[in-house]
Amino acid sequence: HTAKTTAEMHEGRWEMAGKRVVESSQLRSWSVLVFGHQMGMPPALLRTFINQYVKICVELGIDIQQTSPPVKYATAWNDIEKVMTEAKQLSESHGDRSQLVLCILPFNSVSLYGEIKRVAMTVVGVQTQCVQSSNVRSHNPKLLTSIALKMNVKLGGFTADLHADDLPGLSQMPTMILSVDVNHTTEAGGMSVAAILSSTDAQARRFAGTVLQHPQRMEYIENFDTIIRQSLRLFHQTTGGLKPQRIIYYRDGVNDAQMQAVKQIELAAIYRGCQLIDPQYRPLVTLVLIRKRHHARFLLDRGNCEPGTCVSGGVVSPAVFSFYLLAHRSPFGVSKPAYYLVLHDDCRFDGEELKRLTYNLSYTYPIVTRSVTMPASLYYAHRLTGKGRLQLSRAFNTLPYFTKTPDKELPFLVPVHEALRDTMYFM
Repeated sequence: HTAKTTAEMHEGRWEMAGKRVVESSQLRSWSVLVFGHQMGMPPALLRTFINQYVKICVELGIDIQQTSPPVKYATAWNDIEKVMTEAKQLSESHGDRSQLVLCILPFNSVSLYGEIKRVAMTVVGVQTQCVQSSNVRSHNPKLLTSIALKMNVKLGGFTADLHADDLPGLSQMPTMILSVDVNHTTEAGGMSVAAILSSTDAQARRFAGTVLQHPQRMEYIENFDTIIRQSLRLFHQTTGGLKPQRIIYYRDGVNDAQMQAVKQIELAAIYRGCQLIDPQYRPLVTLVLIRKRHHARFLLDRGNCEPGTCVSGGVVSPAVFSFYLLAHRSPFGVSKPAYYLVLHDDCRFDGEELKRLTYNLSYTYPIVTRSVTMPASLYYAHRLTGKGRLQLSRAFNTLPYFTKTPDKELPFLVPVHEALRDTMYFM
């Protein structure tokens, strides 16, 4: 569902043309920061782009109250913190708190992009959206729509909704979706970044994330109980006092050797986190492991299988309930399914019910108008591990090594500015 309309699906896709987002954000205070000279980005060209962008936002139902944002040109990039702060202050000239800085980049620069995001997420505390100058010149409507959808999510809106019947595990009782991804690196002694995402509403639209510094390629999450407690408190706060009766935990990136250790350690930590809220509180937990690195492919005589194709016999693990699910249609080559292993299931899901829920959650990724390979929360976790690297203002090996302090502030939390905490700034 988009606002007051139902989009027709075709091969896992739908069109936003003539439709409005199901939940609109309100943009009252923003500015445009151009990294470069006016000769490279003439004000007239920039104004055309802004007008076209505002027009697309209005067509999507996004409430743009400030249609002519102030513009700042930054010709010197040696102090990103200074120019970001000035751009934020420029958008606050009318008294409202700055909501967004739209950054125009002269070229595809990983270092410039990374520094902008780091400063915005940890120092200045403002949402940012980066656009390359070549895209400003073309102002392609599809690209502008994509940028508008991302901005809408960052500011608290959402693109499209599903029927309540399409989310069987969520519609029956208060349910929290939990997703975790751990990203390893060879940088700075092999330190890693872990991202924990938890839903903050009953429809699993909005998610809040926590980023942790992780040592030496360790896959399981230590002090997971403290994170769970924080997630449960936030769910209770944002849903008007609801307490999750179910927790559906999607876990990515665990191989056979680590599977049992992750199950034992993290499952026990989830139960401990619930007991930190209330010693008598024990929700039903379902743990689903996801794997993408495999060689299984499924084809019909005429080509790729349709989105929603599920294989749960013959080529799956005989030890646990598992299935291959092809949730998307690949635009090129052979579509690759995701492999799901259900390691624990307090909820006692009917097999078809869990498959259907997992498939339908792949339609809730709000920055595209198609289904994706896995449930959207796993994509959020991937994005958050990437953004978590940018949040680190020092090398991994200079950060304090984490210790077990379940009742205190976790010293290995990767910092994010208070203004962005519990928002979807990672989109």
